Amino acid sequence: MKRISISELNEILVKATFSARQESKTNGVPIVYEENEKMIKEYPDGRKTEIIYDGNGNKKEIEYP
Repeated sequence: MKRISISELNEILVKATFSARQESKTNGVPIVYEENEKMIKEYPDGRKTEIIYDGNGNKKEIEYP
């Protein structure tokens, strides 16, 4: 098996991430990722919400700029 370099691995990961994002958008499924140490949910229409949990563990989504 051929070893791949870190830069080749990074390129593969970037392409896989882009492909997954496009497939989710095409299928009308939101994606969730971390941005600025916050959990963000991005909907296919481009709208973003921040996912937060209160002290009781209840999930809440608030508009994210």
